[in-house]
Amino acid sequence: MEMIHDIRMLPELTDDSIHIWGVHVPDMVDRINALHELLSVEEQEKAARFHRDADRFSSIAARGALRILLSGYSGTPAAELKFSYSENGKPDVAGLLVDFNVSHSADWVVLAFGRNRNIGVDVEKIKTTADLLPIATRYFAPEEIALIENAADTPSLFFQIWARKEAYVKACGSTLFAELKSFSVPIVDGMLPEAGEKNGWFFHRLEAGSKYASAVVTDRQLAAVPCYDFGGLEWDN
Repeated sequence: MEMIHDIRMLPELTDDSIHIWGVHVPDMVDRINALHELLSVEEQEKAARFHRDADRFSSIAARGALRILLSGYSGTPAAELKFSYSENGKPDVAGLLVDFNVSHSADWVVLAFGRNRNIGVDVEKIKTTADLLPIATRYFAPEEIALIENAADTPSLFFQIWARKEAYVKACGSTLFAELKSFSVPIVDGMLPEAGEKNGWFFHRLEAGSKYASAVVTDRQLAAVPCYDFGGLEWDN
């Protein structure tokens, strides 16, 4: 991931790109109070309901980083952004010409930003001890199940597929698990491609190391998907 050190130096968010930002939550502990101050009362109350520090910090980091980056891309002060939510819980900001989506799992938050497009992003911690085939049988399409049954590394492949499917469902504006089995992600020659298109939706794997799987899905072609590290960003003037 590329490092950007000043919120005033964000790269231009063009119509043919999606910017991905990664937040490593443990690295943000000493800035949690500053992020917390940017949140609305509702966001602060939601974070407070988490009993584990890790979960609470993740909630604060995700919402704080979202506000800061939306502010950088739009010019609206971070604390003044007013979120509304669809019936499926997808957030939006009225009048803001920036599309976005957020996901978090374990130590990482991933945020995606674009313009004039629908976006879904997902990140998943790869769990190596779970019995994954029954889950795949329930939620995956037949061609995806076939990949799992023949995989050399079942956990990695399972979560790579899951991240793509979750990102697609989020891009569509839904959160229904029942929809996961109704479609298959792009598969080429019996393998998951790094990027692929299916029925007008564009799937891109995001590099997330060996312990995580991540993907972004959108409804318009992309020329670039640059990735940035939120950890070194300064947002105070």
